[in-house]
Amino acid sequence: MKYINKFGPTRLGLFTQTVVKPVFKARGLMEGKILSHWPQIVGEQLSQVSFAEKITFPKGKRVEGTLHLTVTSSGSLFMQYAQDLILERVNTFFGYKALTKLRFTHGLSLKKESLKPKRIKIISKEDEAWLQKQIEIIKDRDLKTHLETLGKALL
Repeated sequence: MKYINKFGPTRLGLFTQTVVKPVFKARGLMEGKILSHWPQIVGEQLSQVSFAEKITFPKGKRVEGTLHLTVTSSGSLFMQYAQDLILERVNTFFGYKALTKLRFTHGLSLKKESLKPKRIKIISKEDEAWLQKQIEIIKDRDLKTHLETLGKALL
């Protein structure tokens, strides 16, 4: 356990590690790092359709393990195609070839927030005028519309 600063705010994780660590170890989740860092490991898209359940290893080994994932039914095909990428990212995260297989279980439901489309932020009038000036010479309406959307997203 790290030293606790008595004079300032401290992270809650310092106090919960003693309680949480045995639970994660029993589930084979390597101190819970794979759960807490799942979106950073596999990326935002893959983490929205999957959830790491546990890691199992062959008896007496800590390599060539299997990562058990719960996935949405709509994301299972996507996860199957990205299997090599997921294994590479997880092994890179741990620093050695910890996993060689993935096992998928259906049963995860999507959060309603992830289904909502993201809104484009409102840009200033000066930026809007500059963007219109940049795309006014384009004749193709579809291209102009797409470039305007891209410009608004970037600005």
